[in-house]
Amino acid sequence: MPEINSLIKVQNISFSYPDAPDVPVLRCMDLDVKEKECMAILGESGSGKSTLLKIMCGLLRPDQGTVLYDGQPLTGPTDSITMIFQNYGLFPWKRVRDNILLPLQLRGEKENPQEIDELLDYLGLTRHADKYPGELSGGQMQRVALGRAVVGRAKLILMDEPFSALDIRNREKLQAFMKKFFRDTGMTSVIVTHSIDEALVMGNRIAVFDPDQGNIKAMIENRGSCYAAAGTDLYYRRIREIRHLMGLGEHNEAENS
Repeated sequence: MPEINSLIKVQNISFSYPDAPDVPVLRCMDLDVKEKECMAILGESGSGKSTLLKIMCGLLRPDQGTVLYDGQPLTGPTDSITMIFQNYGLFPWKRVRDNILLPLQLRGEKENPQEIDELLDYLGLTRHADKYPGELSGGQMQRVALGRAVVGRAKLILMDEPFSALDIRNREKLQAFMKKFFRDTGMTSVIVTHSIDEALVMGNRIAVFDPDQGNIKAMIENRGSCYAAAGTDLYYRRIREIRHLMGLGEHNEAENS
């Protein structure tokens, strides 16, 4: 079986913010994301997960170490890496269609109306194409951001707590949509979360953060059991394994993780 190439590699990076140079957020971290995989980065709030994403998209430079993207050093932002922030990064004065078309407008390229209409239909946004972001639900705004990533020809999409503002029903619907979206587009994705359940649902691999060390404590292979339904023995076994790694107490199987 051929080896799957790495799309992005984090090699021995450390990072501290200027106002606290003696308090490293990340320490000697290594991380390797394969092409077309969805990696979940799981950890407590404030453990450095979001900082890592900003380094992976070129918004921050590590104090030491290297980030390789497609085999080359990443020295700054690039069009083929898209980061979706918790506020979705949409322009409130632009309609849905124009928010999606923004990468083409910035590059001075013409749109293909048929392709854009097909994308809007795929995203379930045809009826909302002329609305402003303030008129949309959180899930709809996520889909607009995904559509912009497609138009921008992104190869890697980074998401910081993408479902945190949604209720359970809409969260599950968007998770299912995103799994299909990543399969259909072949995009590589990294999702930061503090929810064990979300990591199990979305991640082919799960990187468990160690907040005390500013590093990855364990990498859990979730391929094959990925998207396992809640309630199975495997599901609860994985939850117990991850809770143990995170230093959490026993999981009550009647509770949502």
